[in-house]
Amino acid sequence: MATFVLHLSAFAQSSEGIATLSNIIGKVDVVRSGKTITAEKGFVLLETDELITYDKTAAKIVFNDGSNLMAFQNARVKVVEYKIKAKSENTNDVKSAIDVIKGKVRFFVKPQDDSDAEAGKTDAKFKTSNSVMGIRGTSGFIDASVPNNTQIIVTSGLVQVTSIDDPSKSVLVPANKFTEVVGRRPPTLPKAVPPIILNKLNSDASTVDPNFKNNEKSGKNENTPNKNNQNNQSPSKQGNESGSTTPSGAPGGLAGTTNNSQDEITSAVIDQRKTVFNPDGTSGVISTNSSLNALLESQGNTTVRPTSTGDFDPIKKSLDQVNTTTTQINRQISSIIQTVATPQVQKSITIIINNPNLP
Repeated sequence: MATFVLHLSAFAQSSEGIATLSNIIGKVDVVRSGKTITAEKGFVLLETDELITYDKTAAKIVFNDGSNLMAFQNARVKVVEYKIKAKSENTNDVKSAIDVIKGKVRFFVKPQDDSDAEAGKTDAKFKTSNSVMGIRGTSGFIDASVPNNTQIIVTSGLVQVTSIDDPSKSVLVPANKFTEVVGRRPPTLPKAVPPIILNKLNSDASTVDPNFKNNEKSGKNENTPNKNNQNNQSPSKQGNESGSTTPSGAPGGLAGTTNNSQDEITSAVIDQRKTVFNPDGTSGVISTNSSLNALLESQGNTTVRPTSTGDFDPIKKSLDQVNTTTTQINRQISSIIQTVATPQVQKSITIIINNPNLP
């Protein structure tokens, strides 16, 4: 279970709606006061609402100040708290807590200008079953799909990740780095995220909202909650997918995601690792990606790291030798099979001796 805590500049009290579902793919439900409501685009979220996505479905939550949270497929996100504290006549500080019960999410916390003493503060905290993340003016991805396992990929800003079991163990994760908290272990040291992984994650986010980068860069507030919508959602409306940006049966499912999408996030570098056997019989991890080489180096994988196609020649020669030996063995086996299959003719010669004294 992950908790996402925001201190946001807001324009509405929680009783009037704290956020809006700006984009929906497929069927998305909201649990409110124990009742399940099928949500549509423009649905206004209230405090304590819980958002549920399913296989090949997704939704984007936009808070009143423009900060947002994308919930990808098979996720559960609950708004636990949303409180407003007046900072000045024109600005407010908002404290909110959001539980990411399971699944993968992308977060964007709208930054504020620290040089402006009157500006509303933007601060955020995520809490998972085994870690706490402190965020301020940051974007990134969190995967809480696996119990007692949290992975954080930061795409902008800075995130402090701390182990719940040992608060003294924490790391600062800058942009384009990731860390992981497994069980009760402290967070791993930040590592570079391979570009292929970042591209895949951004592709997923682009399918939920094609303009998310431009909106966040410009600071545009996508959300102007419609107060009238919050009381117009009926628990009896099940299975209604109107307002979806993509039909539920569309090929490719969620955000171009395959069935292996969770596995891709579970290990941010596993897709580019390949185990090969060397001519001397040993094995190692190789890569032609210089960034990944540095990552493998930091993880202690110091062997067999080709930087050009020529470095593969010893491996190719070894494979050729194996192919030659295999061909010879196959020929011998074929010869044996042919020999066994040849019919054997047995001949009997009978010598009759009537008289041993015959000349």
